[in-house]
Amino acid sequence: MRTQKPLGKIRRYALGIVSGLILNLGSVAYGQLPTKIIEEPKTRRISPIPGDFSFDVTRHTVPLDEIRGGGPPKDGIPALVDPAFVSPANASKMRAQDMILGVHLGGYSKAYPVGILNWHELVNDQIGGRPVLVTW
Repeated sequence: MRTQKPLGKIRRYALGIVSGLILNLGSVAYGQLPTKIIEEPKTRRISPIPGDFSFDVTRHTVPLDEIRGGGPPKDGIPALVDPAFVSPANASKMRAQDMILGVHLGGYSKAYPVGILNWHELVNDQIGGRPVLVTW
C-alpha cells in the first residue's frame, strides 16, 4: 500500500475548497435560475430593429418591456476589404506580446493583429490568389 505525502493531501483539499467556492459564488454572481417561465397565449416575436431578424419570445423569463436593443446596428461594424500589409521588419506598431491570428495557405502566410480584428471582426482578403474571409 502506498502512502500519500501530506503536501499532496493539502493541495487536493485546497483545490476542493477553491472549486466549491467558485461553484457557490458563481451561482450568486449569475443569479439563480428563474422560478417562473412566462408563456404568452399565442406566438409572439419581437424585432430589435424594424425590418431586422425577429426573435421568438413566446416563452420568456424576463418581462418583455424590460428588453432593450443594444450594440451596433446591422452593418455597423465595417469589414476590412483588401487590407494593406507590412513586412515583419516594418511592423513598428506591433509589440512582442500582441496577439495575432495567423493564416498559412498554399505556401503564403499572413498575420492579422487581434487588436484590429476586435474592431472589424471580418477581413475580406486574398492569400496566394485565393479569396479568404478571416473572422474573429
